[in-house]
Amino acid sequence: MFLETSALTGENVEEAFLTCSKSILGKIAAGEVDPGRPELGVQYSDEIRRRLRETRQEREKSDCMCIT
Repeated sequence: MFLETSALTGENVEEAFLTCSKSILGKIAAGEVDPGRPELGVQYSDEIRRRLRETRQEREKSDCMCIT
């Protein structure tokens, strides 16, 4: 991918960011990139990790047949 931008005028800077972001999200959706593997260069933010952890814990609690 190649996009010409200008730091001086800001031309195409937002377009470059959006194009890269869409490409990364598409690769995540297609399973080509796993944000859970930091060595691939794409990572979840701390906030997303926290939400995933909470969701996993809630799922585990709902699967539990424990009496509380």
